[in-house]
Amino acid sequence: MTWGEDVGVRSVETPAAAPVAPRRRLPARATWVPPLAVGGLAALTFLLLRGALVDDAYITLAYARNVAFHGTWGLLSDVTSNTATSPLWVLLLSAATFVVRRPVLALGILHVAIAVALTATLRSTARRTGLPPWAGVLGAVLVGVNPLLLSSVGLESGFLVLLVALLLHTASAGRPVRFGLVAGAVVLTRMDAAVVVVVLSLLTPAVLRRLHLAVAAALAVVVPWLVWSWFFLGSALPDTVIIKTLQRSWGEYDVHNGPLLYLDVYAGHAVLAFLPVLLGGLGWCVLLGYHLRRASAPGLRAWPWLALGVAGVAHYAALSVLGVPPYHWYYAVVVATTSLVAVAAVGACWGSRERLGARPAGLGGLVAAAVVLAATGAADVRTGVPWTIAPIQTNFAHPAQYQAIAGDLTTYLRQRGGPRHVASPGEIGHLAYACDCVVDYFADPALIQPQIDQVRAGASPLLRRLLDLNYRHRDATAAPVPLAGRMLRFDPGDEPPGALLRWPITTTWLLGDSVLVLLPPDGA
Repeated sequence: MTWGEDVGVRSVETPAAAPVAPRRRLPARATWVPPLAVGGLAALTFLLLRGALVDDAYITLAYARNVAFHGTWGLLSDVTSNTATSPLWVLLLSAATFVVRRPVLALGILHVAIAVALTATLRSTARRTGLPPWAGVLGAVLVGVNPLLLSSVGLESGFLVLLVALLLHTASAGRPVRFGLVAGAVVLTRMDAAVVVVVLSLLTPAVLRRLHLAVAAALAVVVPWLVWSWFFLGSALPDTVIIKTLQRSWGEYDVHNGPLLYLDVYAGHAVLAFLPVLLGGLGWCVLLGYHLRRASAPGLRAWPWLALGVAGVAHYAALSVLGVPPYHWYYAVVVATTSLVAVAAVGACWGSRERLGARPAGLGGLVAAAVVLAATGAADVRTGVPWTIAPIQTNFAHPAQYQAIAGDLTTYLRQRGGPRHVASPGEIGHLAYACDCVVDYFADPALIQPQIDQVRAGASPLLRRLLDLNYRHRDATAAPVPLAGRMLRFDPGDEPPGALLRWPITTTWLLGDSVLVLLPPDGA
């Protein structure tokens, strides 16, 4: 048997192994009790965080609202743009918004539904791979209370974790077509997550043997969107690819060492957020031992979980090579996958009656998981009930401050007449969602054209031809949206004269307190 050959095989012969006692199956109704219980926990966490969504989450909410209510694919209701990094998540959220008419409520409903689906998926995968079903439930809970993942609610992170879990499920079942369909959804949710798809494809023999079926299914999902986006949005890829490429790092920090930045700023919350990565590394080694000594673990198929761990780390490595900024939600995949690997190792140690010798290790793992969950829950509650700001974030201002500023801007622009947009102060999500009046290159395609030209000028001949093809249908001569003013941020006391409006803002981030000022359109 070759390395990893047990994936997709229904049974594995082990010499002189005692027969595996069949597991007692719960009644069909009872199997939904754990997913619904985790869904209830998700509802509580959403009540905790709904007023503390990070700024970028409001970019997604604004897109979803504008698609649902105005039929506009854009951050503003009257300007089409192509800066939604996660098209599939926007479409799903906009569909829910269209039904319930309130974007934040739609987000809460999806947050709960994702938790239920994740629990059901992980329970099924655990059972399929010889783990106790509670391992899937514990994994969903550990992911569901992680402060980094809770601080990413509103973005595509939770939905992406669910899709990766479904990818693992189809891989463990050896279903290449279903694997390909889910893989296409993963790519439309985050294109950089294609790394996860590639790694799991290569490490799953049942998929690799019929890779053509998986690829065809994935293309059937992805290509229609890319073609529509190419013709109607002027680019097959979101414009955020250009934006994030040019942003590079935050000083000495990019994705590869970004956790050190968060540990320095957020201490306890950051420790609890990234601790699963270390535990997942230990769990991966435990699972590898079981895989290499399959005779000692009859019925256990550790390989899918090992592949999941490799895929999560590969995603982190790929982002590190790209050198993109260390936005905290970029770590969602590696944090979630390593959390699941750690729990899978605990389940493997606990195992069945044939692995009684490993029960003490399994019990120790359960105790460790309980301690992590208790500490994480305590830290989540200690942040405040409900949260006023996410425990891990990089925003300029508190959400409540942005909400008040948006109200002032709406009143000012209505009374003033003329252009109804102002330039953003560097963050746009919450202000754009609350007043539909703030512009930067995320909202106005004309403002990103210089960045496209910059990337094209420095590209190789081949990349330049690809860029020209990608932007063939883009209107490069479009005029920028007219502005009624420019918002800028200053240190207290350094504000220039001639301000139209001003607001003091505070943050827990490194920027400290500052003053947000609205200046005339030509103000410096």
